[in-house]
Amino acid sequence: MANLQKFRTHEGINIDTAAEWNVQSRLDISSAAERSSDVSSSGQVGIYSDLEIYFTFDSDSGTSSISTTTDLLIPKETLTFIKVPQGIGETIYLHIKATSSASTKYCRLVTL
Repeated sequence: MANLQKFRTHEGINIDTAAEWNVQSRLDISSAAERSSDVSSSGQVGIYSDLEIYFTFDSDSGTSSISTTTDLLIPKETLTFIKVPQGIGETIYLHIKATSSASTKYCRLVTL
């Protein structure tokens, strides 16, 4: 008899799905100041930035969360999807900061 299953059990469990696609207000990163966005209700975040940016997650909405010596970088003009880490706290914030200042540059976020 033919095997009509599309995926084996372990493959089916690892498929990423998202019930919603929420486009957030774009963040002005022109001044290289740190920006944050509440991503608590999301499982994944899509990021596109006009400039290279540092990013991190934490439970504090305040600034000064970014460490330019240890936090990861996302290259400019690259669409990147990142899973939101759970267990940080009840509220989870994504913090971003451009590596340099420029005129009229933005970071676009989509939460899944």
